[in-house]
Amino acid sequence: MQEVVAIVNRTAGRGKCERLWPQIRAYLEELGLQPKVEFTRGEGDATNLAQAAANNGAQAVLSVGGDGTLNEVVNGLVDNPDTTLGIIPAGSGNDFVRSLGINPADWQSACRVIARGHTQAVDLGQVNGRHFINVSGVGFDATVVDCANTWGKAHFPSSLAYVAAVLKTLREFKPSRVKIQLDDQEIEAVSWLVAVASGQYFGGGMWIAPNADVHDGFFDVCVLSDLSKLAFLLAFPSIFSGKHLRNPAVKLYRARQVSVTADRPMLVQADGEVIGTTPISFTARPASLRIFC
Repeated sequence: MQEVVAIVNRTAGRGKCERLWPQIRAYLEELGLQPKVEFTRGEGDATNLAQAAANNGAQAVLSVGGDGTLNEVVNGLVDNPDTTLGIIPAGSGNDFVRSLGINPADWQSACRVIARGHTQAVDLGQVNGRHFINVSGVGFDATVVDCANTWGKAHFPSSLAYVAAVLKTLREFKPSRVKIQLDDQEIEAVSWLVAVASGQYFGGGMWIAPNADVHDGFFDVCVLSDLSKLAFLLAFPSIFSGKHLRNPAVKLYRARQVSVTADRPMLVQADGEVIGTTPISFTARPASLRIFC
């Protein structure tokens, strides 16, 4: 393998990445990889570093951190088809690698995937001029992401921050009436959330879109219609097993183009970062990025 650049977010996972990085680097070297290392210093750094690495001819760029770091690296590589993305989970959520069959706690396995050198092109989504590789969402989940990032991760271990944020958000959140355009189909509903998924998991292991395929060129769109807060709370654990799809309040659609408007602004997240509010439009970009998998 030619030049490899590792982009490392030492703050990912409340310092988890910084603790793991010496072991990760040693293991990469054991596997025959000698990455040039770039450490991020703040928001947007991973995008700029990834873009610079690709423009300078790097054959591979490794994202070492969580899903937020991954999203930034993706946005730096999206217009550089000659550079392959490698993902080493070392953050809090690490949800996207689950769709690749990699245990998010097994960074050694992720390193071996990169060293083997097998690649495939995966789909991306585009929203608000940015790209996402995993799941974007409107409404409750975006509000939970905002709460988890600003409150949950400061008070709870990474594995519990999202669940704690769900319970906190549930007290105040109110569903909105939405119009959703799905290619040529329009639906209206009073909705808690609209999840636009290329990958299958979000929120630290919630199996929001069990049938999503990162290679099929479509979004799986999960719409949760109006429920009482008690019914929502009782149904919530089923999302970890994918059984939420059996609930009549949950509808699943497939589309390449999705737009959402609401009767009041709803937060929007992409790959675990809040990016704006409704109205919002999503576009699937098939086979837009080559990754090790």
